Amino acid sequence: MKTGDFFRPTMSSVRSALFNMVDVEGKSFLELFCGSCVVSCEALSRGADRVVCVDKSKRALKICKGNLETIGGSAKLICKDVVDYLKTATEKFDIIFLDPPYEDVEVIEKTLHLLPKVMKEESLAILEKSKRIDVDLSGFEIVKKKDYGETELVFLKVKE
Repeated sequence: MKTGDFFRPTMSSVRSALFNMVDVEGKSFLELFCGSCVVSCEALSRGADRVVCVDKSKRALKICKGNLETIGGSAKLICKDVVDYLKTATEKFDIIFLDPPYEDVEVIEKTLHLLPKVMKEESLAILEKSKRIDVDLSGFEIVKKKDYGETELVFLKVKE
């Protein structure tokens, strides 16, 4: 297996809790490091208006395509490194979910540094990460943190 082709899908209990806290109906949704895009599929099933999935793995996006076909949903799939995507992105989203390599602080912080570029004034970003690591969140207001075993969801808004 090549580096970058390993996915760790968001647990169903975490997905369920996430969507019980965040209303995506009628909103644009961006999933970064989408893997199999199960979170995007859930967003679509809960009424997200536009969904974009980004992952550098062609294998991951092939699985995404199959998952989307299974639920009869559609999303824009982008095969690109997330940091490179964020550097050139022009579209802004209401909700951004990012599930980066679990304990890769450098990648997480590079992504967070560029994230405001795709956020609207009232956007919410949700970072899924390991509880064992600390990352620099200084550019964000932490709205909420929730723990699920070793996983932590951090809800963020850009600081004003």
